[in-house]
Amino acid sequence: MRILDFLLDCDPAVRRQTQIYLLDEHPPYTTQGWIGEFLARYDEEKKTWGNGIYGPKWISTFYTMRDLRSLEIDPQHPIYQQGLQTLTDHMWNPDEFVEDDICVVAMLVSLLTYGQHPEPIIDEMIHYLLAQQLPDGGWNCSAVYGHSTNSSIHTTLSVLEAYADYEKEGYGSLLPSIMEQTKKGQAYLLRRNLMRRESTHEIILPYITDFHFPTRWKYDVLRGLSYFAAIEHPYEPALKEGMELLKKKFERGYLTKGPTYSGRLHFHMETARIGAMNTLRGLIVLKHYDPAFYNEIISKEIAIPLA
Repeated sequence: MRILDFLLDCDPAVRRQTQIYLLDEHPPYTTQGWIGEFLARYDEEKKTWGNGIYGPKWISTFYTMRDLRSLEIDPQHPIYQQGLQTLTDHMWNPDEFVEDDICVVAMLVSLLTYGQHPEPIIDEMIHYLLAQQLPDGGWNCSAVYGHSTNSSIHTTLSVLEAYADYEKEGYGSLLPSIMEQTKKGQAYLLRRNLMRRESTHEIILPYITDFHFPTRWKYDVLRGLSYFAAIEHPYEPALKEGMELLKKKFERGYLTKGPTYSGRLHFHMETARIGAMNTLRGLIVLKHYDPAFYNEIISKEIAIPLA
C-alpha cells in the first residue's frame, strides 16, 4: 500500500486534510469519526466537556476544543461556537486577568480566530501578548510572575501560531505590531535550529525530538516545522537539522504515532503503531520544503503495521 492510500482510508478528518493539503482538493467539512466522537461527549446543559473549563487535562472544554481545531471541524459548527463562548466567559476578563498565562491566551486566540469570533475580544488578547515579548525575541509564561527573563520554546511557538492565525483568518487592525514581533520570535526559534540551546548547543529537552499528536501545549520539532511550512517561510539553513530529523523518521515510509502525554482522554484517536496525523503533518512539511523527498515517500509501497 502507498501512504496516501492509507491516509485516505483513515478517519474522515485525516482523509479530508489529506485531500486538502496533499491532493489540492476541496472536500466539505465532516462531523464523522473522531470529530463526531468529541461532539457526542459535549454536555449540552453545562456547555462544557469533561465537566471543566481548562482542567481536567485532556478532557476539559479547552483541550477538547484544541482537538477539534486540530481536526479542522467546521468552525461555524454550533457546538464549536458555543465552546468558544464558554471559554471566553470563564477564561478572559482583561480587567481582572482571569487568564494571564501567555501560552493559554495564545492558544485561545488560535481557537477564537479559527471560529471567526468578534474582533474586539481577540484584539484585547493580542494587546496582552504584544506586551509580553522578552528581549531575546520570544515569550515565557513564567515571565509574567517575574521568574524568568529567558524565553520558552513552548510559549514562543504558541504565540507565533496565534499571530499567524490572526493574519490568516483576516483580522488586521494589529497586524503591523504583530509582524514586527513575529520576525523576532521566528529568529528566536531559528537561532536554536528549532531544537538546541543557544548556550551549550545541546537538545533543549529530550522529548522535543519525538513527534506528538495531539500536541497539547507542548513544543516538538515537527510542530515547529509545521508552523514555518504553514506560513510558507522560505527554507533556510536553520531548518536543516529539523528537516533531517523528519526525513530520518520517515525511513519506513511513515511516522509513528509517537508517545502521548499523561492525562485523561475521551477516547484513543490512534491505536496502531503508525501515526496517521503525524504522518500527514510530516508529509505536509516535506511537500513544502523537500518536494523530491516527498514524491519519493508517496511513491513507495510500504508495509503498514497493524499494531
